[in-house]
Amino acid sequence: MDDRKTAVGYARQSLGRPDKSAGSVRAQLTACRAEAIARGYRYEGAYVDEAVSAYRTDSVRPEFGRMLADVRNGRVDVVVVNYLSRLTRQDAEAARSLVAGLHGLGVTVVSVAEGTYGPGTTEELVRHLEAAHQESLNRARHVSDTKRVLREAGSWVGGVPPFGYAVTEARRDGLTIRQLIVVPEEAEVVRDVVRRILTHKDEEVSGGERHPGSLSGICAELNAAGVRTKTARLSDKWRAGGPTAVGGRRGPSLWEVSTLKRILRDPRLIGHVVEPVYGPQSSDGTRARRSVVGYRSLVDPQTQMPVMSHEPVLDIDDWERLQSWLDTRGPGKGGPRSGSLLGGLGVLYCVCGATMVSNGTVGATASYRCSRPKGATGGHHGGNSIKREHLEEYVSQRVLSEVACADEGQPGAVELLVEAGARFGSAADLLSKSRAYGAGGWPSAPLTEKRDFLRCFVDRVEVAKALTRGNKWEPYDAGRRTALTWAGSLSRG
Repeated sequence: MDDRKTAVGYARQSLGRPDKSAGSVRAQLTACRAEAIARGYRYEGAYVDEAVSAYRTDSVRPEFGRMLADVRNGRVDVVVVNYLSRLTRQDAEAARSLVAGLHGLGVTVVSVAEGTYGPGTTEELVRHLEAAHQESLNRARHVSDTKRVLREAGSWVGGVPPFGYAVTEARRDGLTIRQLIVVPEEAEVVRDVVRRILTHKDEEVSGGERHPGSLSGICAELNAAGVRTKTARLSDKWRAGGPTAVGGRRGPSLWEVSTLKRILRDPRLIGHVVEPVYGPQSSDGTRARRSVVGYRSLVDPQTQMPVMSHEPVLDIDDWERLQSWLDTRGPGKGGPRSGSLLGGLGVLYCVCGATMVSNGTVGATASYRCSRPKGATGGHHGGNSIKREHLEEYVSQRVLSEVACADEGQPGAVELLVEAGARFGSAADLLSKSRAYGAGGWPSAPLTEKRDFLRCFVDRVEVAKALTRGNKWEPYDAGRRTALTWAGSLSRG
C-alpha cells in the first residue's frame, strides 16, 4: 500500500499572452512537480488557471475551485505552488479564511520559493499572503498614477487606437508621449459614412427598400467592398495567417451595426480626450467583468470646455448633427437578449461558426439567429434562425435525459455526469439537483441557475440551417438541426 502523502500543484498566470504563450505556467508546473517528487510525495497532477487574477475579488478561478473541492473531499494532503502569491493576492481577511480552511483539513502548503506551511503555521502563512496583496495594491496604484501623469501631459494611454487613428511616440520632458495621428484612409471611411447618413437621414423609402443612410445597409456595403475594420487592419500583428484566433482574439472582424455605431459615438473623432463608460457587470466564466460600452469627453475643471489632444476627423457641426440622429436610433422592441437561456450561456453557435443570438423579441416570434454580419461571404446562404422556445426545450430535455440515464447506470451517461460533477464541485450534489429538476422543478428554476446547470454538461450547441423555410417553427425542428458537444468533448446529434 502506498502510504505517501498525495500532492497536487497549482499554477496561475494573471494575463493571457498575445502569442498564447504559456511559458510562465509551464515553468510553475515543472517546479511544482520537481518539488513534490523531491519531497517524496505522490504527485497527482496540477490545476491551472490562465489569464485569471487572484487580486480582484470578482475573479472566478474554475480550476482553483475544483482543487478546493478535491481538498474538501479528502483527495489532497499537500498543495504545491511555485510562489505563495499564486494562491491569492487578496487582503488578510480573505487570505486567513483560505488558509484556515486548508489547515483545518490538515492540508500543508508548500512553496518552492518560500518554504513549507503546515497546520499550526496559519498566521505566518497569512502574513506572507498579505504581503502579496500589498504588492499588488502598490502596483495598481503605481499604474494608475503613471496613467494620470501621462494623460495630463497629453499622452494617449489606451490600447488599440480608435478607427481613424494610429499612434506615434515622442519624448517630452522625460516622458514618452503617445500621440494619436489621423490615418487618412480610415478617416475618409468615417467621413463618407457620416456624409451618407446626414445626406439621407430625412429621406423616406418604400416598404422593402433599403434606406441609403441606414447603419445596417452601410455595414453591408462596407463588407461587400472589402473595407477592413481596425481589427482586420491589425490582424497581421495578431495572426500568422488563416482564420484561427490567437491569444484569445477573434480573427479579423467584419462590419456590424454595433461596431459602426460605437465608432460614430466616439468623441475622439473630434479631438477630445475621453474616459471610458462601463456597462453592467457580466461574467465570462473566468471572472466577472465590466465591459466598455462607450466614451465620454473629459472637461477642463477651470474652463468647463472639452480637453483637446489631437487632430479631429470630423468638424463639430457634423458631429453634433450625427449624435442627434444616433439618439433616435434606439434598440428594437421586445425583451432584453440577456434574458434568453442559451444566448447567455456562451455555447450557442451556427453551423457556419458564428455565434447565435436572441432576436430580442418575446412570444411566438422569439428566435435565435446567426450573428454573421450582412455582406459576409462563405458559409450558408442567407440567414439561419430557429425558434427559441423549441431549442431551449430540446437542449434542456436532452441534458435531463442524460442525467436520468446516468442515474440508471448507463456507462456513457455516467462518464458525462462525472465530468459535469467535477465542474459543479460534486457529482452527488449535481445528481440531486438534476432529480429535483426532472421531478418538475426545471420550469420555475431561476435563469442564472439553469445556465450554471447546463454549462456543467454542454460545451457547444450547434444549429444547422433549416431544410425548408417553414420547418424552423415546428417543435420537431430543433431535434433535427441541433448537435450537442457534451462536457469532455463527446459529440452527439
